[in-house]
Parts: sequence; structure tokens; C-alpha cells
Amino acid sequence: MGRTPRDLAQALAAVAQRPTPALIWRDGAERVELSGRVLVNWVEKSAGLLVDELDVAAGDTVTVSPVPHWRLVVLALAGLRVGARVDFTHHPEPDSVVHAQLETRPDRDAAAQLLLTVADPALAFACSEPVPDGAVDFCDEVRGMPDVYSGFEAPEPSEVALSSGLPHGDLVPAAVAAVPADPTGTLHLPLADGWGEPELLRLLGVIVSGGAVLFTARPEDATADVLAQERAAAF
Repeated sequence: MGRTPRDLAQALAAVAQRPTPALIWRDGAERVELSGRVLVNWVEKSAGLLVDELDVAAGDTVTVSPVPHWRLVVLALAGLRVGARVDFTHHPEPDSVVHAQLETRPDRDAAAQLLLTVADPALAFACSEPVPDGAVDFCDEVRGMPDVYSGFEAPEPSEVALSSGLPHGDLVPAAVAAVPADPTGTLHLPLADGWGEPELLRLLGVIVSGGAVLFTARPEDATADVLAQERAAAF
């Protein structure tokens, strides 16, 4: 592995040069494979949505449901990309500017200022039902955003990035330190029990180091046959 990028923007710029897989998502019959280029494109478009349409500013809190889904992973990275603090919870407090959740598994008592609803089918263009007042359909809105984030919001190195207190300036080094040295190939990370900061850091550490992550939503998605098909090894 070469020199560790100094920040998330630099790390994503490097990942965006990769035509090879960075994230693979399996949930039952659904499988999504994102190259480095495509993953970063999703993050950039989502960052634009957060800032330009949802008024997220650097230093704000963005909360994400710990229910596993690849689009929620993208949104967590997008929150960090714009300098927000990202927390993983089913119970966001009113200081959460945006709370991202799945359409089929909403957090009923969410007190966030705005709800960002994500369609469940892996490649859906919109939610299956109209979202309620005070909510935004992520899949519908993100498609119209620019492919490159050009907002002025950027992380301050000393600002908190994650609920553990990890600052933005230490985000990428901490991610690289959270994975094996030189994690080439595909590493499997099961998310059957939900996901949060440790899983996000491992994903980031692997893709920054040139590898790919296989996320599986359920134990039955991680059979020996599946792992062999994906050529994935355990963390």
C-alpha cells in the first residue's frame, strides 16, 4: 500500500480511479457490485443532496439507521464527505439534521429534523409509496444531483466525525489501522446484526488500501458457496 491519504476527499479521489470492485452487497436474491468509480459517484451525488437540497452543513449531525443496506453505507460516507458528524441509531434526537432510514423499516419515534427515506429494493429508482410529510425520497432525489460534489462544506480536522469522538482529521488513518495490513482481494463483513462505526471504518480501510468488501445482510447470504463465488475471505 502506498502513502495513506491525508483526508477522506483525497482517499475517495484515489478510489474513484478504480474500475475494479470496491463494495459488493448481497441480500437474498439481490446482488449489487460497485466499482471504486461507481461507489464514489454515489457518495458524491449523495453529498450534493445533503448539502444542496437538505441544508446539511459541516459540523451538523447526520444519523443513519443501523439496519444493513448498501445505500445507507453510501449515505454515511456522504455525511462524512461534507464534514458532518455521523451517528448510527434508531432513535435520533432533534439535533440530528437528517436521519436516513429504510422505507420498510422506519424508525417510528425518530425526532430528527428531516427524514431521508431509502427504498428497500437494491436498485429501485424511488420508494414504493409516497413518503410522508417531512421526509425525502432518497432514491428519487439523488438521481438528479451532479456526479461530482462541489459544495463548500468540508471537514475541519478537529471536528468530531463519529460518535466515538474520532475527529475528521484522524478518520482515514483510523480506518486503515482497523483492517489487516495490505488487505487485497475481497474481505467479507457480515451485517446480520446491524452495522455502525466499526463496519464503516473497516469498509473505508479496505477500499482505501485497494481491496473490496463483501457485505451480507443475513447469515444465509454468507454460505460457503457464496463466499467461494465472491472469492471472499473473512476479516
